[in-house]
Amino acid sequence: MKLQLVNLLLFSDKRKNFLLLLAEGPKNIDKALNLLQISRISLLPQIKKLKEEGLIVQEGDICRLSVIGDILIKKVQPLLDATSVFEENDYFWSQRKMDTIPFSFLERIGVLKCCQLIEPGSDHRSDLFADNVNYFAESAKVMLLFSYFHPCIPSFSLELAKKGVELRLILSKDSFEIFCKDFHSEGEKILAQENATIFVITEETIEIPAMVAVSESKLFLGLLNKKGKFDGQYILSSESSALSWGKELFEYYIEGSRRVSSMDSVENS
Repeated sequence: MKLQLVNLLLFSDKRKNFLLLLAEGPKNIDKALNLLQISRISLLPQIKKLKEEGLIVQEGDICRLSVIGDILIKKVQPLLDATSVFEENDYFWSQRKMDTIPFSFLERIGVLKCCQLIEPGSDHRSDLFADNVNYFAESAKVMLLFSYFHPCIPSFSLELAKKGVELRLILSKDSFEIFCKDFHSEGEKILAQENATIFVITEETIEIPAMVAVSESKLFLGLLNKKGKFDGQYILSSESSALSWGKELFEYYIEGSRRVSSMDSVENS
C-alpha cells in the first residue's frame, strides 16, 4: 500500500527537511547530506520513498523536486512556517489577543518565523520601551502604531521628526486624547515637520494591536494579552518577509484612520 502523501511530507523530519532543501533548487546528494548534517545511510531510504511516490526525480547524484513535489511543498511551506512561529514562542502566542490582527494577515503569520521574543525582566521593573525604540533612531523611514499610551511616545516621535525621518504615527482614539491633553505642544511640533504625519483610529469597530513599529530593517509587534492588557512583551524580526508583512499591516490600519491636521483637529477624510 502506498504511503499517504501527507504522512510522507510531514511525519519524517529527514524527508521534510530534504524536500524543503530541494525547494531551493536541485541538490547534489553529498551537498544535501552536508547541509542537513545527516548520514548517507539515513537519507538514502527516504530518497527511495520520495522517488517511489513521484515527489522527487533523481539523475545520477542530483535530486530535484518533481512537478507534483513542487506543488505540494509550496502548499505545505506556509503550514510549516506558521507551526514554527507558534512552537518557538508557544506560551507567548497562546496568551495573546490574536483577533486584533485581521485574519488575512494571521494566515501569513509564518513570515514571523525566526523572530525574537523580547520581554521585561523577572523583576518587572525594566521599561523596554526606551531600549526598543532605539532600534529606530537611525532609520530613514519609520511607521509607528500604538493602541496604548507610553509617556515616551511624544518625545521619541518628535526626536525622529526633527532628525528628518519620514515618520507616520497612528494612535488609538484613547491614546490620541492623552497625547492632546498632556503633550499638546510636542504634538504640534511634530505636525510642524513636513516629514511627519499623525493619524488617529476613528473606526470604533477596528481593534488594533498594542504596538506595530516598522523601519527599513526592524519590525516590532506588541499584542495585548487575553485580558486586554499590554504586558510589555514584543516580537522582533529583521526578516524581509516580516518587514513587508508589517508594512502591509500598518497600511491596513491607515485605511481605518484619519489624518490629524492639528492637535485640535482631525480631518474628516
